Amino acid sequence: MNFKKLSILGTIVGIGLVAMPYQSALSQFYKGKTISVVVPAGAGGGLTRSARLFMKFMSGHIAGSPKMVIKNIPGGVKGHNFIAEKARPDGKTILWGPMFFAGVLTGAPGYRYDPEKFGIIGTGNSSFVTIIRKDTPPSINSAKDLTKITKTVVTGGIRPGGILDMFQLLSFDALGIPYRHVTGYRGQPKMNAAIRAKEIQALTTGHPGYHAFYRDTILKDGTAIAPYYHSPFDPKTGEPVRLKGRYPANIKHFVDAYKDIKGTAPSGAAWDAYKWFASFETWSYFVVAPPGTPKEAIAALRKAHAKVPNDPGFQAEWKKQFRDIPVFLPGEKAKLVAAQHKKVSPATLAYLKKTIAPAAK
Repeated sequence: MNFKKLSILGTIVGIGLVAMPYQSALSQFYKGKTISVVVPAGAGGGLTRSARLFMKFMSGHIAGSPKMVIKNIPGGVKGHNFIAEKARPDGKTILWGPMFFAGVLTGAPGYRYDPEKFGIIGTGNSSFVTIIRKDTPPSINSAKDLTKITKTVVTGGIRPGGILDMFQLLSFDALGIPYRHVTGYRGQPKMNAAIRAKEIQALTTGHPGYHAFYRDTILKDGTAIAPYYHSPFDPKTGEPVRLKGRYPANIKHFVDAYKDIKGTAPSGAAWDAYKWFASFETWSYFVVAPPGTPKEAIAALRKAHAKVPNDPGFQAEWKKQFRDIPVFLPGEKAKLVAAQHKKVSPATLAYLKKTIAPAAK
């Protein structure tokens, strides 16, 4: 049985033939099957932890309760390219992760997919935290000390155009902090080791990674500080979404930290690029299927995805691991986010290209 056949079920065909009810047929399709969940990051990182938890509950909301197996493909967009070019569009392979809109828009090396061509199942937003070693010259003990930096700071990331990389670079650009960016770290475990070993001095991590690798280690023991976090902007007011209670009071939203550091509101080309980036790339928990996946499969997966955020078991486990629950968007709204990312001014697009290009060398 396949999804193309399912599209004709539930109707009366010919003389006296009554097809199996649609939901029953769908249950039979997924019963005993396995869905591979591609995560474009290392096995021990925050993105994988969030995927494993969400999919644990999503499975129970899919008719037939298929087994969900995580397939890690580290290296940024290798997982996306796999979904776009090699994965079978049969409803049994999906991806959990960000879409890297900036890399796609700017034509950065390695991005061989169009996010809008994926079968978009849903998305969720995350926040990100920038971390810098205290022994970064001359000495960094608070966000305001960032103004004292005159020597080049070595920052670390995963790939040019990646979310962690771009939040790091665009925020430093806006603040006027000189940096040399090193890419190629395959997930948070590697980046965590690098900042501990003084191989790099600063990095940006996602919310799950913050809790898993930094909150109770180098931030707690005083090796580093987190001067600010990054989150979405309210599309109606243009104001940042401030996440009260998610982080300690001394870790402020980048906008507020900027005002404390500079004494004025952020502005300029780097700020414009930052604001566009934060408006779209914070939707980093996309769930997508390969192009051409039958609409019946997409509908079934969307239905299950929409139920997970309201599942009491999911809520309890997510809060236990990551403190608070992100905003999750169902299929059509997630599809709209993917479509609107192309609304970028020529000046901002040029700035994004300029920022990504040096890191790609």
